[in-house]
Amino acid sequence: MVSSRLAPLLVRAALSVSCGAFVLTSAVGCATGSRYKNKGSSTPTVAGGAPVGYASLEEAKAAFARNDGPLTAVLLDAAWIRLEADPAEAEERHAEYFQGYTTFEVSLETQTFARPTDEAFLLEDSTGRRVTSKPQSYKGDFTRGFGPKFATTFKLVFPHAMSKDVRWIRLSRPVGEQGVMTWDFP
Repeated sequence: MVSSRLAPLLVRAALSVSCGAFVLTSAVGCATGSRYKNKGSSTPTVAGGAPVGYASLEEAKAAFARNDGPLTAVLLDAAWIRLEADPAEAEERHAEYFQGYTTFEVSLETQTFARPTDEAFLLEDSTGRRVTSKPQSYKGDFTRGFGPKFATTFKLVFPHAMSKDVRWIRLSRPVGEQGVMTWDFP
């Protein structure tokens, strides 16, 4: 039997432990950045090929999205671009993609300020090609709550054309331990 003086202390201790576990779990979950669930196969649309059909823009973007730690990247492809709200303006919105460049929409969430325009990202493919690129600009914002405090979004454009011979591509961030994503193509 617990004395009446100890009971409130035990309850307070139990609440502290459970609240601490909740806070720790929340912080770990937030620190990993936004996540796309990689659903289905991502088959890139290459010259002379037709885009794979997806039921929705969200489903198509999820198939072309990858995440590693603070970095999330979506490979631009006609399979999801054609599902955007205004397909007639797609060529203007995604000019580099339609000029034949390999292009990504990227978001980066970090604890400290990051300037992506100072980083040279690396793109490799299964044919042995390696090219680097720096974003020309980025949008930055502060976040609130647990997890990353700085969020940036930017576009990466690589002088790299996709072909039917490419079986995979890998995008790497030069800073930190995380930030390597691979797209495997059937």
